[in-house]
Amino acid sequence: MEWTDDHDNLLLREMAVSELFSYKKGSPDRGKVWVNIQETLNSIENPKFLLKDKRAVRDRWTLLQTKFNKRIRAEEMVSGIYCELSEKDRLIEELCEKEESQTANNNKKTEDKAAAEDVRKKAMQRMGGGKSDEASTLGGKKSRRSGGEVVEFLREKAKAEQESRTEQARQQSLQMELLRKQSEGQMQLTQALVLMLQKMSEK
Repeated sequence: MEWTDDHDNLLLREMAVSELFSYKKGSPDRGKVWVNIQETLNSIENPKFLLKDKRAVRDRWTLLQTKFNKRIRAEEMVSGIYCELSEKDRLIEELCEKEESQTANNNKKTEDKAAAEDVRKKAMQRMGGGKSDEASTLGGKKSRRSGGEVVEFLREKAKAEQESRTEQARQQSLQMELLRKQSEGQMQLTQALVLMLQKMSEK
């Protein structure tokens, strides 16, 4: 099909109201959005769209974006020139900014996720270093723990520590009770000896 400014404006408006750039480039979710845009445009009677697939829409956006950026860079190189942007240019500029912002956010999320994964791995190595070393020595195959396994590991570790503290408290209580009984027995023996000595002295 032959693209006109009317076709381009309708395409750009559909892109602007979609969540296209909320999804990572090349992801299935972004692909679904491209398909929705293609189907919406093909349903318009005037001007008529004859888009065979989502690639036709995506390629048109890439071309518009490339031409716009090239023209803007050329104009910026010539000082003192100011060109008022058309509706089409404003939409392209807005979409470019949105895409750049979302790409930066996605990159930050990826970096944060990688950093969190690194921290988790190091924590797991500190907590289970001995077992990991033993597994390596025996030629055991290490498996990567999921987030749920980490939570379960920490829960079991806390439970074991709690049971250990409870057992220690119970042992201390038994020891104190034994000492108390020994003290009472010693006192009774002492009193019995005193009474026996008193009776002997009275005779």
